[in-house]
Amino acid sequence: MKFSRDQFLEEGYVILRGVIPPRQLGGLRRAYELLVERQKEIWARERGPDDPPGGVWETHAQPRLNLGLLASQIDAQTIGAVEIWLHENMQGVSSRLLGVEDAAVTEMMLMCNPVRDHETGGHRGWHRDFYPPHTAPLRAYADDNLENGPRYVQWNLPLYDDNVLWVVPGSHARLNTAEENAAMTEDARAPLPGAVQTHLAAGDGVAYILPLLHWGSRYNAKMRRTIHGGFSEFTTHKELPFLEHLSRASQESFRRWNGRSTQKFEQIEAALRAVVDGDGTAYRPLWTGCILDAAKTAACSQPSS
Repeated sequence: MKFSRDQFLEEGYVILRGVIPPRQLGGLRRAYELLVERQKEIWARERGPDDPPGGVWETHAQPRLNLGLLASQIDAQTIGAVEIWLHENMQGVSSRLLGVEDAAVTEMMLMCNPVRDHETGGHRGWHRDFYPPHTAPLRAYADDNLENGPRYVQWNLPLYDDNVLWVVPGSHARLNTAEENAAMTEDARAPLPGAVQTHLAAGDGVAYILPLLHWGSRYNAKMRRTIHGGFSEFTTHKELPFLEHLSRASQESFRRWNGRSTQKFEQIEAALRAVVDGDGTAYRPLWTGCILDAAKTAACSQPSS
């Protein structure tokens, strides 16, 4: 799949046509729809006393499946919903966009349409997907993206035509402008100056860098099944009950990602404990290892097309 990584780094997003091969689209729709039905049963059981019979499915502006939480429901009929994340057009492309050898899938979700129109735009207006207490202030986050390349790439991959997502090109690398702040103060659920609507046909994808300014537009009852999630160097899939249903290559990928992530988390924990204990002798080699890893990532993340 051809794309310009330079343009991706500059604009903060890239639209990729035909990510899902046409021959796979029908089977993927069926797999995800089975999971939707299984999730609807769970929501119906979990509904509150004042909720309608369908619970979240009937009340939420954007019902969303999380395959991590549905892992025990994934079987031979629905494993395609996981396998698509390991396709070269997603995992391979994500590795190239991040500038790493082997990007790991993190969250695997599906965004659905509500049962009725939500003309207020759903739960959020224009926003950036980041949380400063867990990441960094926006300026520092943007500067790190510019210096080292993105650490995470997020995807929207619709199974049916989807024009819900709007983005502001280049906003991942800067703070809001005064004009943007004024426009959002007036109406946070209207197109911003310079914003672009992503018109995606079924099987197309948009990959974007956090913290790109984006908006979920209007959530209405038109059929929507859009795969959503992302890739990073590390992952946190602690339980994989569906592993036996995956291809051998995909099984090995999840095991490799988990092993690499566990090793890195243990290294970070040891470094932080050395700091708390004031143990410079223990800290220095751990810090050196972190520096070397960061340097390697930065070298892989140099712009290329």
